[in-house]
Amino acid sequence: MLQNSLTVILAVFLVFFKAQSSIAAEVVEIPQEELARESVLPIFDKSTAVKNRNIVTAKKVDAGLFYGYAMTEAIANVSKLGLSIYYNIDDVHALGLLYTNNSTGTSDYAKQIEQQFNLDFNRAPMPKNIVLADYNFNAFYGKLSLAKSVVFNTMIFGSGSAGLIQYDHKSFPALAIGVGQKFFFNRHFALRLDLRIYANQAPIPFLKDKLKNPLPGGVSAPTYNDFQERLTFTTNLDIGVSYLF
Repeated sequence: MLQNSLTVILAVFLVFFKAQSSIAAEVVEIPQEELARESVLPIFDKSTAVKNRNIVTAKKVDAGLFYGYAMTEAIANVSKLGLSIYYNIDDVHALGLLYTNNSTGTSDYAKQIEQQFNLDFNRAPMPKNIVLADYNFNAFYGKLSLAKSVVFNTMIFGSGSAGLIQYDHKSFPALAIGVGQKFFFNRHFALRLDLRIYANQAPIPFLKDKLKNPLPGGVSAPTYNDFQERLTFTTNLDIGVSYLF
């Protein structure tokens, strides 16, 4: 009996082992397109960049007033007032015009030099106004919450400008690049900040002896053509308000 039992167990084991070997030897082929990839990008028929956008600028006109401060101007008056008007092609791109009127006189720093060295920088040509064509690229739109009760809609944008800077005696081509931000108090009214770097030819406001006050003997007062020119870079901060029509 024991021998018969061992024979049966051995036969069952051999059959099971053979079946497992045949299964292991089989090769399963899966089509390449059905294999999982490392990353899969979702595809949407209609993508929405911003949901529940409160401020829609597309096809609208934006007009503003601003005060400008020439942060790196040494001699001329650093204050200016300006007007701006933009047409928003869509919610990202806008084209506009800027007009800035410079204040007359010299800066506080120049007045200190005048008192210390008896110089009169009013004899040098000063910037009078600026006219620029400006392009804005609205790179970011978001909402800023204060104390969970007040929400400001905000936009951050880059700008590129080209135009003319007029001095007392002539006008110079000018280029400017910058960044800016708007804080909307409602759907129309906003606070606007612009930081720009200007590049343009400009008169050098220094002349030996001819700026002395009084003039040394035998030295005549300078003309605007006596001042040499050089490439000048100026950093300017504009703070103002705008209204979206």
